[in-house]
Amino acid sequence: MSAPERLHGWLIEQAVPLWTGAGWDAATGTVWEALDHAGRPRRDLNRRLRVQARQAYAFATLSRLSGEDPARAADLKARAETLFGFVMSRGFDSEGHLAGWLTPDLAILDAPHDLYDLSFVLLAAAGLMAAGSDLGPEIARLETALDRLAAPQGWHECAARRLPRRQNPHMHLFEAMCALYRVTGAPRFAARAGACRALMTGVFLRRDLRLMEFFDTGLVPLTGAGQQEEPGHLVEWIALEAGWQALDPPAGQGGGALPPVLALFEAATAHLSPAGLLPDVAGRDGFRLWPQCELLRASRLLTGAGADLPEALRPRAVLERLWAGYFDTPVPGGWYDRRDGAGRLVSDTMPASSFYHVVEAFECFDSGRVAGAMPPLPGAQTPKTLS
Repeated sequence: MSAPERLHGWLIEQAVPLWTGAGWDAATGTVWEALDHAGRPRRDLNRRLRVQARQAYAFATLSRLSGEDPARAADLKARAETLFGFVMSRGFDSEGHLAGWLTPDLAILDAPHDLYDLSFVLLAAAGLMAAGSDLGPEIARLETALDRLAAPQGWHECAARRLPRRQNPHMHLFEAMCALYRVTGAPRFAARAGACRALMTGVFLRRDLRLMEFFDTGLVPLTGAGQQEEPGHLVEWIALEAGWQALDPPAGQGGGALPPVLALFEAATAHLSPAGLLPDVAGRDGFRLWPQCELLRASRLLTGAGADLPEALRPRAVLERLWAGYFDTPVPGGWYDRRDGAGRLVSDTMPASSFYHVVEAFECFDSGRVAGAMPPLPGAQTPKTLS
């Protein structure tokens, strides 16, 4: 049976039991940072608070996809609520700063009040609300935490206003704000999402379709060795733009129009390796799992919107490469994290943080609901074959 045919069963019947079993720290109601390649918890590793939030979002999302199994859906939602409760009760220091890293026994190592981390806590809240949780007070607290990072343009990296400023946290804040607007309809979330998207259209994405990652305090792009491109983020924006357009955003929000999404896809996939993999960073030898998941999601969205992609970039082909290189492991439901240009495995753990990318990509690929509800993405309505 090919990868696409066994996809749903792998996710629900193998990945969920692994990450709610070996991946779950039952003594504390949290998740481990990673498993080793034998599927055993890496109990020695420090833990990122954002991983608790990302796994809460993944479990909440999967609870909505498990309607045919009410017991599994209830268990996943309960775990998501437990993780989110841990973040809210033990994830802030005495000054109200959000923690970044925790020791193996869950003591706070640092609390930079990081925008990237906070964005995932907000996304977890949106995921739980979509699953039926009532989080009004928690949302208000998180919005206050976000306001502490407000900058003249966008948001600061953290409470200490660390440099360089980055594109990536704004991208995930955009995702979180779209998700909160989707479940609440509150205009303030659309406004924040629009502010993030305006930075994408006016600052982060250059006219030559290069997505800049690093900026100075005034959001001027860094140059030379201080700058890099991550093709996975460019394809990730395609999925986020699909979500934004599906929300029918208020007029006048979100900045200018993005270039045609097929052009963004072509710019990203220009960096593909001979084996058809997206590198972590353009021009470097490293191919992590998460960019391949985002490539799959973008490919699925584009074909669902009517794009005629080359055979090697169509969802089935992307998924087959993803399966062969990253999911064909001795541990059912597990994955490999990184390979080099020769295909050699160069990582030694299964990071729990990858589950967020896996769930979003596989949900998009596996669900006819997604294809049937596909918004008419600008630049993707007319079938086209990329060169």
